[in-house]
Amino acid sequence: MKNALMRNIKNKIVTIFIFLQILFFLFCIITISFKRMPHTANSRRESKTERYTSVRVCSGESLWEISGRFYSEEYENMRSYVHKIMKLNNLSDEDIYSGTYLIIPYYD
Repeated sequence: MKNALMRNIKNKIVTIFIFLQILFFLFCIITISFKRMPHTANSRRESKTERYTSVRVCSGESLWEISGRFYSEEYENMRSYVHKIMKLNNLSDEDIYSGTYLIIPYYD
């Protein structure tokens, strides 16, 4: 009787030990898979940075032409991008003149 009780306890301990090993193995697998997945916080850090440059207006150029050279998908749309340039340069309308300089935002 005492021998059977000891065997029963030993079997339970072995079962618990195996169960804990399986849990540890699953924990390791999950931890490794999360480290390999791209996180949105990391993606944001890797996103492009808005910068500014100065552009000299050449004869015959329009604000829309210059904007088209620097526009990228990070901006909402072309119209809002042009308005942003107008605001940066204190322009009340889209008229620009040859020889003047414009501050142009862009993403790199």
